[in-house]
Amino acid sequence: MLDNSEFKIMIVDDEIFNIEVVVGFLEDEGYALSYNTNPKKALQRIFDEDFDLILLDISMPEINGLDLCKRLKTDVKTREIPILFLSAFSDTKTITDAFSSGAVDYITKPFNGLELIARVNTHIELRRYIKELQVKQEKLAQIVATDTLTGLANRIRFLSILKKETAQITSVNSHLTLIYIKIDNMQKINALYNHKIGDTIIVKMAKILNTFKKDTSTLARIFGTEFVLLMPMTSLSSSSKIAKKILTTVGETKFVNVQVTCSIGIGTYTLDEKYEAFLQRVEKLMQEVNHSGGNMVGGLV
Repeated sequence: MLDNSEFKIMIVDDEIFNIEVVVGFLEDEGYALSYNTNPKKALQRIFDEDFDLILLDISMPEINGLDLCKRLKTDVKTREIPILFLSAFSDTKTITDAFSSGAVDYITKPFNGLELIARVNTHIELRRYIKELQVKQEKLAQIVATDTLTGLANRIRFLSILKKETAQITSVNSHLTLIYIKIDNMQKINALYNHKIGDTIIVKMAKILNTFKKDTSTLARIFGTEFVLLMPMTSLSSSSKIAKKILTTVGETKFVNVQVTCSIGIGTYTLDEKYEAFLQRVEKLMQEVNHSGGNMVGGLV
């Protein structure tokens, strides 16, 4: 038998006897069952907690089931929760109204216990499938946005973050700086040694750069030997100090007995500048350093 304890079901009915009947049928299925005879309190609890299914009566004081269902379906937090009506009304109009309000199912009282169990299990199984699908989608999105060698954000993820961060800049005082780093002479290193050594150097570089990353910063590997460190609320003066420290640290670090240096460009975002232009501008500063022999920082204040 599947473990259903993670699935929470809310039963809303103003008659405690009806709730006891439902609980009696469902308690052996292992669900986390909750109930409320007051529709207003039930509504608040549904907003406060995460439920996987709601079993709802129609005829209740203060708020009837149809109105409660409509409220839940208009809120982004609760609109995806499936709602199954348990009602004594069997006329076509009421049943039609129930589905129009957002319900996924309708059972007429008095109901058959086996039918109730079957319907509930069906909706919970669908809920289980959706949850599993969401987890897989999140994992896939993480894989797509991650550089497989270093575990850092990749170019796709970085450009998305850069676009978002630049769009939030509304003042010249809202400093957003970018440090662009490239490992020098990587082609020569690969030729002298091998690509496995080259990969080891890239991974080591990622670890070094990660020590300079703040909680609000984004570190990414956007090309083979090129990294970027995006730093919100950081002045060009502060990023210059960080860039110099990166240069010194890389120069003093042993990379599998290979001497490694890097070329660095730094820049600060200009109000209303296109995010692509910002990236290209700082990249150009890095390239100028690289073409001049590397092991320097371009764009210093």
